[in-house]
Amino acid sequence: MLRHLIPFLLILTLFNSCQTQDKEAIIAFKVYCEMVANEAKPIAFHYPMERKAIASLWNDFERVALEYQVFLYREKSLPESLLFSANATEGKEVIVIYKGNRIEQYLQWKNNVTQYQGDDFEVLEANARRLGRLLGYSPKGINSLLRKNSDYRDLASFEVKEQITHLYYDNIMEATNFYQNVLGLPQIDSSKFQISNAGYLKLHPFDYNHTKEQSKSTAIALLTNELPAWYAYAQKQEIPIKYTYKPRKGGPHDGFVAIDPGGYLLEFEQFKQHPENEFFIAILSKAPRITTTIQNLNFYGTITWTYHKDMLKMQQFYEEVLGYEIVADQGWTKIYQTAPSAFIGLVDEHRGMEDFAENKAIEIEWKISDKPSFLTYSKKFWQLDVVDNKNHIGPENYIYRIEELNP
Repeated sequence: MLRHLIPFLLILTLFNSCQTQDKEAIIAFKVYCEMVANEAKPIAFHYPMERKAIASLWNDFERVALEYQVFLYREKSLPESLLFSANATEGKEVIVIYKGNRIEQYLQWKNNVTQYQGDDFEVLEANARRLGRLLGYSPKGINSLLRKNSDYRDLASFEVKEQITHLYYDNIMEATNFYQNVLGLPQIDSSKFQISNAGYLKLHPFDYNHTKEQSKSTAIALLTNELPAWYAYAQKQEIPIKYTYKPRKGGPHDGFVAIDPGGYLLEFEQFKQHPENEFFIAILSKAPRITTTIQNLNFYGTITWTYHKDMLKMQQFYEEVLGYEIVADQGWTKIYQTAPSAFIGLVDEHRGMEDFAENKAIEIEWKISDKPSFLTYSKKFWQLDVVDNKNHIGPENYIYRIEELNP
C-alpha cells in the first residue's frame, strides 16, 4: 500500500509546486500591469518565462491586462543590450506590458538595435539608455545595470569622500581671516576650511589661470537650522548682505545672502519640508553638525552652486557621466548629492544670482580612495578634455579635479 502511495504524494507535491509558481507569476504580472496603468513605468517587462509556461497562463495574463486596461506584446526574441545579460532570456519569452503608442517606441528601439552590428561602446551605451528610459529606470538605475553587464563605471561608483570647492582671491590673508575668525569654520590646514562632514572650501591667491577680472560664476550655500542667529551675527559683524533674511511660511527654503571679502556669494540657507525637497530633507536629517567657533553655531551641509546656459546638457553630464541623482528639483535649479552632506546645485543662469562665464574663478575637487582605477576608467570612457593629465574640463568649461584621498 505504501509503495503505491509514495508516487501519488510525489505527483501531488509537484502539482502544488506548479500551482504555487503559477500563482507567483500572476501576482508579479499584476504588479507590472498596475505600474504601467498608473504610469509609474512607460512599459514593463514581465520576467522571462519558458514559452510553454506563458502559453499555459496566457488567458490569466489577458484577464489581468483587461482589468488594468493595458495591452500585451509577446516578445519571442528580446535583442541583447548592455542592460540585461543575454543568458537571462535565452530560449524564453518576455511579455511587454504597455499603453498607447509605447509599443511603437519599443519596436523602433528593437529595430534600431537589431540592425546595428557594431561594437562601438558609445552606441551600445546609448541603445541601453534608450531602453532603460522606456522601462522607466532612473539614470542611476541604468548606470547600475551598465556596471553589472559591462566594464562601464561612473564617478559615483568610486564613492567621493570629500568635495572641495576652490576659490580665488586678490587678498588671501583677508579671505583666510574671514573664514577662520569671522565665520569660525574649522580650519584643516592653512587654506582649507570645513563646512560639512565632507564639504570643504580651499582658498587661493589669484594666479595665471584665475585672475581678478574673472567672473565668479558660483555661490556657496551654507546649510543651517540657525538662520536667525546667523543673520543677527552677520549684521553685528557688518558682513555685506546682498539679500536680507525674510522667512516665508510654507516656502521650500529660507535664507539670506552675504558677500565674502573676494566677492563670492554665501547663501546661508535652510531647506524645509516641501514637495520639491522631500528626498533632500531625508538626506539632510542624518547630516552631522559641524560646530563653528561663533557662539556654537553650526552648519550641516553645503551646496556649490554653478551657473549654466544649457541645463539639459549639464543634467545629462551629472546623471549619466558622473552617476549622481537629483535630490531636490526646484525647476530652474537641480541639486545633486556628490559626497556625504556635500552637494552640487546646477542653476539656470537666467534665473540665478550669478551669470554663466566661460572662464570662472572656481574649481571643484572630488577625493576618492582609488584614483589609479578611476584614471584607467576615465581614459577609456570619459569624453572630457584633460588639463596637464590631471584636471578634467567638463561641459561649459568647469574644471574638475579628481584626487586621491589621503589614508
